[in-house]
Amino acid sequence: MDKIKLVIVDDHPLFREGVVAILGTEPDLEFVGQGASAQDAMQLALSLLPDIIILDINMPGGGINATQAIADALPVIKIMVLTGSNEEDDVLNALQAGANAFVLKGVTARELVDILHKVQNGERYVTPSLMAELHLETKFTTPDDKKGPLTGNA
Repeated sequence: MDKIKLVIVDDHPLFREGVVAILGTEPDLEFVGQGASAQDAMQLALSLLPDIIILDINMPGGGINATQAIADALPVIKIMVLTGSNEEDDVLNALQAGANAFVLKGVTARELVDILHKVQNGERYVTPSLMAELHLETKFTTPDDKKGPLTGNA
């Protein structure tokens, strides 16, 4: 089985490096790049072509802007938003921009690994508490939704 190639972009180095240190021990995950801004995200996506790019919403240049740019230019790359924001607008804007997953930073490492596998396999994911609170099932599960229905099961 090929390793899932990952890039993480978050403007908090300690958080970013912690995710890499913890998930980097997984045998089927490989971090190929790190960045701190939307500009970094686009450059890393173009140069490294990861399977999944993990982005924060609140970073220089904006995570939504990075999501939209990457989704438009490189639709083969899956995008996971990993953030502390549970604002409805952020969730909806990220999904509309092309994010495959919206995950709150309170997730455990094991859950994050499971979610990464789901995203790699073509599933869409939103943290269950957000799905229930925002009633996302009805907003993003139309038959013509090209990315498929959202799930909240890690």
